[in-house]
Amino acid sequence: MGICYQGKPLKEAVAEKERIFKETGYAYGLKEIKLVESDPAKFMRFQLRLVAACISARETAKLISANPVAMLQGELLFMLANPEGDCIAASYGLAGHIQAFPFIIRSIANLGFEEDPGINVGDIFATNDSYYGAPHNADNYNWVPVFHKDELIAWSVGLNHIVDVGGLQPGNLGTISPNTFTDGFIYPPTKTGENFRQHGWWALHWKRRTRTEAFNVLDDKMRTAGAVSLHNKILEIVEEFGVDYFRQGLREVIERERRVLVERIKAMAVPGKYGYLHLSTVKYKGVVGTLFATSNRDWVLHEPAELNVLRDGKLFVDVEGLTSEADFHCNGSESAVRMLSSLGCWPMFAYTLTLNTALQYMTDWNLPPGSMFNPQNPYAATVMSLSETGKMIWMFHNTLSLAYFTRGFLEECDPEDACGVGYGMAGVLADGFPWAGGDMALITCWSANALPYKDGELAYFCAPNPQPDQGETESSEFLQPTNLTIGKKFIPNYCGHGKFRGGLGIGMCQLIVDPGQYLVIAGFAATGGMMRVAMGMCGGYPGPNDIIYFAHDTNMRELLAEGKTYPRDFVEIGKWIKEGKLKAGSVDLFKGAAPNIPCKDGDLFSSATSAMGGWGDPLEREFALIEKDVHYGWITPDVAATVYGAVIDDEGKVKVAESQDLRKKMRNKRRERSVDTKEWWKKEREQVLRKAFSEDVYNMYADCLKYSKFRSDFTAMWQVPADYKL
Repeated sequence: MGICYQGKPLKEAVAEKERIFKETGYAYGLKEIKLVESDPAKFMRFQLRLVAACISARETAKLISANPVAMLQGELLFMLANPEGDCIAASYGLAGHIQAFPFIIRSIANLGFEEDPGINVGDIFATNDSYYGAPHNADNYNWVPVFHKDELIAWSVGLNHIVDVGGLQPGNLGTISPNTFTDGFIYPPTKTGENFRQHGWWALHWKRRTRTEAFNVLDDKMRTAGAVSLHNKILEIVEEFGVDYFRQGLREVIERERRVLVERIKAMAVPGKYGYLHLSTVKYKGVVGTLFATSNRDWVLHEPAELNVLRDGKLFVDVEGLTSEADFHCNGSESAVRMLSSLGCWPMFAYTLTLNTALQYMTDWNLPPGSMFNPQNPYAATVMSLSETGKMIWMFHNTLSLAYFTRGFLEECDPEDACGVGYGMAGVLADGFPWAGGDMALITCWSANALPYKDGELAYFCAPNPQPDQGETESSEFLQPTNLTIGKKFIPNYCGHGKFRGGLGIGMCQLIVDPGQYLVIAGFAATGGMMRVAMGMCGGYPGPNDIIYFAHDTNMRELLAEGKTYPRDFVEIGKWIKEGKLKAGSVDLFKGAAPNIPCKDGDLFSSATSAMGGWGDPLEREFALIEKDVHYGWITPDVAATVYGAVIDDEGKVKVAESQDLRKKMRNKRRERSVDTKEWWKKEREQVLRKAFSEDVYNMYADCLKYSKFRSDFTAMWQVPADYKL
């Protein structure tokens, strides 16, 4: 006898769920949702009781943590899942993980956990292994089975993003990792506790395998406490509604909201194929090649996606042409793709009564085996899969914005893009005390893209987390005494320009103070130095890159002793150095991720999260909006002139006649510089025929041409021989 309903083994229950949907097209074969239809008020009360239980568990459990990423920035989630792994209800927080948990349950079912090590009342399980369903090893899951008598009726789940994963680089999002052995502490699904308590040996792993043992042990206790608390609340709900209602109700939640999502797409989007492309770089050559020969190269990552909006309201995403798996940190599993991409679905169409895995029943993917999103090597590095699979978040934002714009739903357009800077750090203080830390303030809150009718908000949201909070910088200072924040502000002109401009990027500047014996900082960034492939919409400009900037051997100590001011962002640092106001022995500038950079007392570390794109032609921007930008300091007068064609007087007002004349000249200059499409195509085709590409681009095309779909599109576009190869 198995532990699931009617004595079915867990493995059989999971397989049956997948088989029935494939055969019928309904989740769990539910052509009728009887509980919903017979008494919708009762069903709503039932469903909201589940959500409230998850929220209660989260708000109580997070007080156990000392991790600012969890406590202040909201990087955690508590979920209720049914025995087959479908998430039915969730708290606030990292909503995308709802889509990953079914993969974890499928893994433990196929691994035979029911027989060995057994699944019993009070057991605690944990994993952070992408190979078995977790997106990457910074996101750690703890889950507890919920039994009614001898029947498994649910799982209560807690997860959060930890401070340090024990990888080659300090922190939680390493951008140098050739394989899983340099990713850090990775553990497959493991029974880590019994009788609702973690085993003592489990804490030793965190202490021995990660740099921030205290944070990570407390986070594990937080996840466990929340999961146990939720477990108890679930049993209270079962007592109130009855186990039969509970069992059936969990399934009907999925089927009802699957139908809602399908109908919403049918009503709002225009069926068709919508293309998306993101390019980014990985620069390993000369950095890690001396230790890892197969990683001694650079990559241009080719990340295409074709969203097919089908007439029946379902969505199919094809990423054929994706860069192949390789010895870098960018590989990701299907669970990571499903998890991260769902964060683009929630705000665009999946905003249902509760967030759940209904989304998986109306979306499908083609993830070619051997590509970086479906690696066949079980030892492929996945520590930063979040960054690359996360590009698919913006695929949904941008393609569906075009689909909605086509139908005239301007308010539903929400084009967004990848951005965000975090860092990890490690060092030894003067007294020999080893320590580590990190911060995600510029990841968990950023500015928004321009919309077709208004400017992007300055700083209010974070697509990966529906409950974003930049957190208190002072808390990070308390935990990271070497980094004193001396500036945190919006950076003028640091946005995607357009008829409506994107929100400004946020910059932060820190002074390194008494680092002791040594300190290294590794910067993790999202945009990777390739811009964003013209992600401005309808003529809008793309946003700028993330920036990571170090100024070494400065005279900041002398300036402060003299009572002088200090720079607040990377723009001011560069300007002050150029003017001679600030002295620096050397600088390191990265338009994307940074390796481990040693820092000394008096050094400056500055970062800026990239800003979002604009919407529409900047030369169509209303003068009143430009005056407002200049008044608040968002746009400087010189940029108002060079980008927007607006001449500003000493009072901050637009000189209308002069501006109209300037815009006319700028449009004429565009015409003079423009090239006929046919002539441009002929010139580019000659380059393709000569194979006159840079080394990295050559390698990118050589890789992508292995895919039949990409080869077909490429040869058709450039009209080259069918046997063309690189």
